[in-house]
Amino acid sequence: MALLSDQFEFTRPQILTLTAGVLQLAFGWFDVFGLDPDYHVIQVGVGALGVAMAWRHDLARMYGLLLLLSFGTLAFSLDDVTTEGFLEVRTALIGLVITLARPAKAAPK
Repeated sequence: MALLSDQFEFTRPQILTLTAGVLQLAFGWFDVFGLDPDYHVIQVGVGALGVAMAWRHDLARMYGLLLLLSFGTLAFSLDDVTTEGFLEVRTALIGLVITLARPAKAAPK
């Protein structure tokens, strides 16, 4: 496992989940892409959920699986190409990366 300090151990999925959550919060808070205001609420919610679920390894994996399934389903139900559709595909791919990321090997002592 990747050690950040003597008390806290973060695995790669946890770091990816925390990073994705913070970025979702930032993109939801600031109008970066000029999206529908309702989509900003979704981004803030998904970001807050990511930050909350990043503190345990199993919850981080579950977050990745939730992103993959929910946003992947939305992406496959698209009729036309929009900015929101691109962000749905991007978020589903982030979920795939979090789900498939392997924890780091234990550091040699």
